Amino acid sequence: MNPPALHDLEWTPALATGHAGIDDDHRAMVGLLNRLQAAGRRSAEGEIRAALAGLEAFTRDHFARQEQLMREIDDELAARHQREHVSLFDEICAQVDDMNEGLLSAAAIADFIRRWWLDHVETEDRRLSAALARRAAQRGNVDP
Repeated sequence: MNPPALHDLEWTPALATGHAGIDDDHRAMVGLLNRLQAAGRRSAEGEIRAALAGLEAFTRDHFARQEQLMREIDDELAARHQREHVSLFDEICAQVDDMNEGLLSAAAIADFIRRWWLDHVETEDRRLSAALARRAAQRGNVDP
């Protein structure tokens, strides 16, 4: 079953983690997710595939940047955070396979990513941002 059509996700201060680099990436991800949702609403197969590819490439780069930040501060919860990243990609690959077999729509994939991303930002990314800010403060840096 397909989820109802989603409205575009809008960047608001409520989505901010407090870390400029992470938040910049998240703003871009909002745009990419909206692009996928729009392509899904139009049932534009080529646009859906291009949007998924763009979202995948950007998300891989974003996760790599976050994981580098975790290594830089020797984050004690880095392994758990990284497992969540891997789990997302595994699930999306399975969902894309289902979409290719006609079992799932692009809208359903966009809905899944949206829900996962909002939860992940609220929990893991905010925790990481706070850890980065604490480390910066310990080092005497004002801007994380």
